[in-house]
Amino acid sequence: MKKVSIVSAEEIGVETAVRRAIDLAGGLPDLITPRSKVLVKPNLCSPQPSGRGITTDCRVTEAVTRFVLELNPQSVVIGEGAGAGYDFSGSTSTEEAFRVSGTAEVAHRLGVELRNLNNDEWEEVTVKRPYIMNKVRITRTALESDVTVSIPVLKTHLRTLITLSLKNTKGVLPGAEKRKTHALGLDKAIADLNSVVKPSYVVVDALAGMQGLWEYPQDRVEMGLILAGREPCAVDTVGTCLMGFNPSQIMHLQYYAARQRLKADLDHVDIVGESLEAHRKNFKPGYDVLRARYPGVNIIAGESACSGCYGELMGALSAMREFGESPALEELTVVMGNAGHDEVSTTGNTVILGKCARKLARLGVFAKGCPPMGEDIIQAICRASSSDADIIIAALNRDRNRRWDDTEHLLIR
Repeated sequence: MKKVSIVSAEEIGVETAVRRAIDLAGGLPDLITPRSKVLVKPNLCSPQPSGRGITTDCRVTEAVTRFVLELNPQSVVIGEGAGAGYDFSGSTSTEEAFRVSGTAEVAHRLGVELRNLNNDEWEEVTVKRPYIMNKVRITRTALESDVTVSIPVLKTHLRTLITLSLKNTKGVLPGAEKRKTHALGLDKAIADLNSVVKPSYVVVDALAGMQGLWEYPQDRVEMGLILAGREPCAVDTVGTCLMGFNPSQIMHLQYYAARQRLKADLDHVDIVGESLEAHRKNFKPGYDVLRARYPGVNIIAGESACSGCYGELMGALSAMREFGESPALEELTVVMGNAGHDEVSTTGNTVILGKCARKLARLGVFAKGCPPMGEDIIQAICRASSSDADIIIAALNRDRNRRWDDTEHLLIR
């Protein structure tokens, strides 16, 4: 029985909740010695302010890092590499995520190094008995760390249904190596990756979760919880159930459990602290929300379609809906990934997204890139539907500037 704790932070505060969760679950003090090199790995997939439920709340990162520092390890690094679409060569998006989330301020206050893992040195590692990935490039920081403390957020995901600690491990892949996992098959690739560099310990930021399409504030789910545990399979199983899903639906979790000779179900987890049933909520899967929110949009996605394309598309659709004309999103077909030629109808408005779908470019309006940027997708949709992209993009830029001004106080000067 693997122990997982659930603690409410509503009355005792974030730091006390993190400490209580770790104390109840046990294990972390046993892992860290004075010789340990520790990597604290939040989920900062894109530049987002703390508290939205999209990225790890900096208060949780601070509480975990303080706990780790009190165990007197040899070194502590807070490291992350932002996700696909924010991972290109020389990208500063991870630094922006550190700053806007408040994580940079936390690191400065605690005297801990921040490290952009997208720009880190890497080594190519052979995966033993792989499902799908024979070799994978992993950042040297991750490989040289004795202990990795993963701090994921409680979220759904368009491709993997949920994302918790096992998927959060993707942040230790340098830059565009993340995209390889999508091209080969995301769920099996996540299991292969975690067979090489799985988290040593997990603390889940479940203060606020994200469902659906991660649109703030409508998709934010208030939870007020912290989860902790030493075995990522057990923690992700509990987190999955908290969101109202069955762990048997989460293929990367099942693949990982099979390889580790574990069982990803509640019968093999010892839950301590709060009751799971008292806090369980039914999170809405991304596809259900997509169909409801954009009924006129048909997405055809091949196996290689990645979260980069999905993320940029969702941003573009959201901007089109808020600032554009609704007819542009009626009878719209969007093709991404390595979809087959026979899957795509030439009737209606068709947009082809990204490098993987380039061979189908002649079937619609093509937006190049890996992934295409949101504004390029807006331009493509507008060309396909004979709408005015300039008006939408101008309004979007004004809104971005307003949001930047609203979060500027979070930046370290």
